[in-house]
Amino acid sequence: MPDFSRINSFLESYIEDDAGYLQDIYDDARKRGIPVIRKNTRELLKLLILISRPEKILEVGTAVGYSALFMREAASAAGIKAKIVTLELDPDRAAEAGRNFEDHSESKSIAAADCEASDAADGKACVEAGRIKLLQGDAYLVMKEMTVSEYGTFDMIFIDAAKAQYKNYMDEAVRLSRKGSIIVCDNIFLDGEILESHFLVEKRDRTVHDRMREFLRDIKNDERLETVLLSVGDGMSVSVVR
Repeated sequence: MPDFSRINSFLESYIEDDAGYLQDIYDDARKRGIPVIRKNTRELLKLLILISRPEKILEVGTAVGYSALFMREAASAAGIKAKIVTLELDPDRAAEAGRNFEDHSESKSIAAADCEASDAADGKACVEAGRIKLLQGDAYLVMKEMTVSEYGTFDMIFIDAAKAQYKNYMDEAVRLSRKGSIIVCDNIFLDGEILESHFLVEKRDRTVHDRMREFLRDIKNDERLETVLLSVGDGMSVSVVR
């Protein structure tokens, strides 16, 4: 059987690097050990954007903002003026992402008034620049506070945050979706640990391992969703809301 890592490296060799500031952000994050989406993961996201042409995207897990900026650029290149809401727990990473959004926004004006009116009153730090709105806080709690009346429904949702919380994120994602919305979850392989049995995983990692396996079983049997599990990057699930 072919070695999967060699297959993955072979496929990634066909993927071009980003251009300009995106590559700078990506390289800097990798150098500092900050997680960013893998090359073939971003290629699938780009393809899904081209197919579904989302006007509103929700991202769960901002890190330093690379993936949100990548999705905005992918949409813009296809003539889609997508609006992105992205959620980040870590205040330092959220602050860095906010600076990246401001530095690379198409318009230098920041819609601070919108953030103050709808979010600051709820105690959430907020930055809005270049069609990207960043909310800092616990993603699950922020999602629970988000209402369809305020945000509408999202055409595409990308989940790449605390793996043990994927079930909670998915429930809220479905609530904030419409029929035909796409929900993508990244890193479902847990760097390969998902393939191991419960007892072969380090004790400290067993809770995440078990919850991810339960999550995958649930979304494959969820009547609200049509889901495919893919061996792209560190594993991805792609669900369409029925």
